[in-house]
Amino acid sequence: MRRLLLSIFLLLLPLQAQAAGKQGLWTVTTIWRFGMDKVPPAIVALARQQGLKPPVNGQPFVHHICMTPYEVDGRQPLHLNSRDLDCSFRTVSMRRGVMVTESICHGPLEGVTRGQVTWRDNTHFEGSTEFKGKYRGDPARMSSTFSADWAGDDCRGVRPYVAQNN
Repeated sequence: MRRLLLSIFLLLLPLQAQAAGKQGLWTVTTIWRFGMDKVPPAIVALARQQGLKPPVNGQPFVHHICMTPYEVDGRQPLHLNSRDLDCSFRTVSMRRGVMVTESICHGPLEGVTRGQVTWRDNTHFEGSTEFKGKYRGDPARMSSTFSADWAGDDCRGVRPYVAQNN
């Protein structure tokens, strides 16, 4: 839970950066659409971890990620998700700067997220996600649109994702 992401949606989105971005701090603006009664607690916790007010349905939510050299060169997927989610990721396709992804999650959040990311250049990307499944057993739908801009080499205290060894 060290970074918010594009959080739960990119939550669920692994980007195989393939030298598409730049190492350092990225400012991400996400608009969430929650098809459930309340914002999932995992998203609220991620926001609070960065000292941010939790997202509001349909309103722009600004947060940050720190991209590592390994994410930039494609040796490690760009993780914008919470470590608390048990999700497996795959890149469906990658053509001309457009990546289509899919993740399958188990646990409190159970279902499938499909997403698309378009890299405009190495300092900007944008995309969308759609989740269909269950949250703690209840039917759930969430979607997001997002855009991100490189903010510089210095991550200013935003910790990069470090994969846990299981």
